[in-house]
Amino acid sequence: MARISTYTKDTSISSGDKLLGSDSSGDTRNFVIGDMTKFIAETGAAGSSSSFTYKSNNGTLSSGQAKFTISSGSTFANVTSIKVSKYNYNETVNPVANALALLANKNIIIYEINNKNNFGVYKVESFGVDSNSNFYNMTLSKKTSNGSVVNDKVYGIDIFAESGDATFAHHQNNASDTWTIEHNLAKFPSVSIKFSSSDNVYTNVGAFAGVVYTDENNLTINLAAAESGYAYLN
Repeated sequence: MARISTYTKDTSISSGDKLLGSDSSGDTRNFVIGDMTKFIAETGAAGSSSSFTYKSNNGTLSSGQAKFTISSGSTFANVTSIKVSKYNYNETVNPVANALALLANKNIIIYEINNKNNFGVYKVESFGVDSNSNFYNMTLSKKTSNGSVVNDKVYGIDIFAESGDATFAHHQNNASDTWTIEHNLAKFPSVSIKFSSSDNVYTNVGAFAGVVYTDENNLTINLAAAESGYAYLN
């Protein structure tokens, strides 16, 4: 075998290329780049503290696995909760329980590692340890999704950071003393108002109106008199 330094340099790397190395037993083996990429992605070996990977299992869970609760069918749109191991997929030594706590009350994305067109974005409504302390439960509310959950596939979970702070503009076309607004911002936003009868934007809404937050996605503005115009939520 010639010296490694004498071999021609490959200037066009592909997933089918092979690297020479030793496996865990010490034996010399060829390693395919595509296989190495898949291993790193599925195990989260290059992930951040808020990145987790699990293999989906509809049955009894073991280390490194997760179970989806789906209200009907198998689509990400109908996922209502997920139970996850305190260990990442293919890991049995280093638990990620403390890092998992970062997901509480956050927006997260769950996606199939090898088919990222299958995903769901959710708000973690509740987070807690399971009756089996090796697992954690998250109750989810869907924000957006595509595709379906497939059993035995490996999924990644990451905190989902939206670009900029989410805002919403409501147009009250008909004059009314009650403006009912569904904004779906998943928060309790501040409210500004511009009436059709005025060029002013009023930020101190509490001085002349009452804002009632029904929940994180809905609110009502109660005015002293019927008005039309715009409400700006931030």
